[in-house]
Amino acid sequence: MTEALLAWLAAWSATNTPALPTGTAMHLWLRIGWSVLLAWAGVAGLGRALRKSAWHPRWRWAGALLLALWVWLPESYSAAYWLGLAFQMPSLVAVLLCMLLLVDAMVSERRTGADQMPVASGDSRLLLTLAVLGTMLGWALLLDTFALLPAQLYSFGFSPAATGLALLVVLLPWIISGNSASGCVGRLGLWVAPAAVVAFGLWRLPTGNVWDSLLDPWLWLGLQVYAVKAFWIRYKNSS
Repeated sequence: MTEALLAWLAAWSATNTPALPTGTAMHLWLRIGWSVLLAWAGVAGLGRALRKSAWHPRWRWAGALLLALWVWLPESYSAAYWLGLAFQMPSLVAVLLCMLLLVDAMVSERRTGADQMPVASGDSRLLLTLAVLGTMLGWALLLDTFALLPAQLYSFGFSPAATGLALLVVLLPWIISGNSASGCVGRLGLWVAPAAVVAFGLWRLPTGNVWDSLLDPWLWLGLQVYAVKAFWIRYKNSS
């Protein structure tokens, strides 16, 4: 019985036979992911630029569409070609968050992408918890890059056990909250990380490593900015 249990644990934590995505799936994800991120960047950036100008606000959607279509040009004419060389592929969480913010911007034309993440309300504590967890994961992976951890954290992400552990952790805020957050981003934002883990289990995107589905360098920086801003606002409100 003990030997069977040890063999089962070894199989679940094994990293020598990872399930990787197909080349076609990775190629499609490279383009889909960057098209969504560029579309959100267009909506957020152009929304701020056109806010005090005479241009119609809907011009930002035209600019966002052009940026998204730029990704689908062939070979080196595509933005995905250069972004992929520089930053590889975006994480599932980053793409799902940008999709959510795009939908929220469509629903409420009075707000733009950068203003839609709640940072001060009581309901935002759950999103802040996820942001802090993502920030901690990023720092742990950075330490692992320099071999400063006692175990190999990144390689553990290729194991089935890492997928189950990630799903358990990202579901905890939703279980605790009872899905009580308000607003489009607040209600659905708690589902982004669990949905990313489930999608990773189905398609193994973007790299076959569960940590890459949850985090990428740009998202990690964004989470840190979001967390610092949220803590600063809470500090000002409490003082």
